[in-house]
Formats: sequence, structure tokens, C-alpha cells
Amino acid sequence: MKKTSLLIVTMLLVTGASGAYGYFFIYSAEDSETSILEPEEELQDTNDTNGDEPEDSPVETNETFFIGMKDECFEHGGIERCWKLYVPDETDATQSIPLLLDLHGLGRNMETQYQLTDMDRIAKENNAIIIYPQGYGESWNFGACCDPAKEEEIDDIGFIRSLITHSLETFPVDSNRIYLTGWSNGCALSQVLANEASDLITAVACMSMYFLGEQDSSYSPIPVMEIHGLLDEIAPYPSLIPSGIFFQQAFWNTGALQNLYTWRDMNGCSGTIPDWNEQDIFYNIQGFTDCTNGAEVALVTIHAGTHNVYSKNDEVEPGNQGTVDTAQIAWDFLSKHSK
Repeated sequence: MKKTSLLIVTMLLVTGASGAYGYFFIYSAEDSETSILEPEEELQDTNDTNGDEPEDSPVETNETFFIGMKDECFEHGGIERCWKLYVPDETDATQSIPLLLDLHGLGRNMETQYQLTDMDRIAKENNAIIIYPQGYGESWNFGACCDPAKEEEIDDIGFIRSLITHSLETFPVDSNRIYLTGWSNGCALSQVLANEASDLITAVACMSMYFLGEQDSSYSPIPVMEIHGLLDEIAPYPSLIPSGIFFQQAFWNTGALQNLYTWRDMNGCSGTIPDWNEQDIFYNIQGFTDCTNGAEVALVTIHAGTHNVYSKNDEVEPGNQGTVDTAQIAWDFLSKHSK
């Protein structure tokens, strides 16, 4: 065997969530003892390591993305925008999983929304990722309201769109199962997003506020549920008198029932009387099921409910004291829909 100088080609095969990738490294070996491969062997090696993906893609493990709870931020519209992320330990990375965004009310924040809604339990029980976005100055700008976000012309619709896109790029999120929920100001923004981002959002089920706006030209019907307390003192339930909500120097003459019929019209539902009627001691559900794109519309009325329809108490608003699991009702509606 003789000493020789030759180039040695080494290949590193790296596997990941989106396939296998081959990297070649070429280096020189001076005066080393080496065996020269026969041409047939070289051809075989080349064929075996040509960088093509294997027939069976590698299975992901939970090590491929973050598990747990943390706060994150990125820059959007020239300002820092943040959110609280919760990825349950039980999240199965081998499956495409739903994404749920839960938007806080006016004067609240992502932390109080996390503490209040019980949606983290829903995420844990149903193998879903949940995000609690933070509004600017504890407010959301949905067009008709609310300051300081509206006064500063904060692009909250763009922020939520970007946050959803970021999540799709970071986690194995099923783009056909992106859901929105929220409370009060967050519910209003959720419904505006349903109207203006129906290409991206699968369904909305939110609490204690109406849709305030006009149908967008891009809107394609998606399912919408609104959960409202009959005794709501902030966003009154009746639709026959001005609501008493003073948005942008004007009273808004709307209510929970009127909101139901607004979405019925937008979703092209048939019938003038709800064909979905469900009764319980503490609440009832009425809605329309024969709609364009299968986009059901529903109103859940909490009989003794005030502005806070959640089971838990808010800092100021008492909840329903455990009589109605509104988080579960919302999830049952959302999760049965897929694009």
C-alpha cells in the first residue's frame, strides 16, 4: 500500500421536521495511507447519498419545539408586541394541532386573561396550543374602539395576523384549525377579525360583546358564536334600546340578539327563526345551522350572567360561580369546525 495525497469527500446527513438534508465536506489528506475504492463502490456510495429525502419522512418528537409557558415578543408596526404562550406537556408533535388565541378585555392584560378564562385547561385537555396576546395600553383597536390603541392607530388586525403566521412557522399548527376567543373588547376584535381575516381564521367563539362594523368585501362565511350574560351591565343584552356603550362619541344601538341576526345575514343562513335551540337551567343556546360554507351562527345566553360570563371571578366583575363552563361551550363549538 502506498502513501498518496488525495481529496476525501465526507457527507453529513441531517434530519429535521421538514425532511433530510445532505452536506458534503471536502478536505485534503496528505501522505496518508488509504485504500482506493473500486469504481463500482464509488458509484454505489454516490447513489446512496444523493441528498434525496427518504421515502418515509422522519417522525417529529417533542424536542422539535418549545413545551411549557413563556412570554414572547416581536416588533410589529414599529413597536414591541408581546403575548403569553402555553404549549401543554401533552402536546403531540407527531400530529398537526389546533391554535387558539384568547384576547383580553379593555383595562385587562394577557396575564389576567390567562388567569380568568380557563382556556389553558381546554388546551391541555385537547392537545392544542394557546396564545394570550397583549393589547396596546391594555386595549384593542378594532375600528370603532378602543383607546389608547385606537387613538394611536395601532394595527391590531395586522398584529394578530402576523402572530398567527409566526405560530404556523414555529409549531406544527393545523392551518385549518385556527380559532379565536376573547372577552369584551377582545371579543369585539375577534369578530372584526372574523370579518376581515376569514381567509385565515376557522371560527370564533367569544364573550360579552357584539360585532361593530360593516361586512368586508373579502369576507367568506365562517362560524361565529357569542356568549352573553342576560344581566350584562357593560354591553347590555337587549337590542330594542341604545346599548349604553359609548364608543367614539356615539351610542351603539345593538344587542346580543341583534348580533346573532347580523351574523345570520353575513353567513347566508336560511330561516328567520333559529333552528338550533338548546335549553339548560343556567343557559340556553339558539342559532342557525343551515348557512353558507357550513358556517353556523350561535348565541349563548347566560341567564344570571353579567359582563363576566366565565366561571372564575375577575378583579372587578364576578363570574358565574361555576354554574356554566363557558370555556367548554366555546371549545365544543370551535373544535367541530375545520376549513
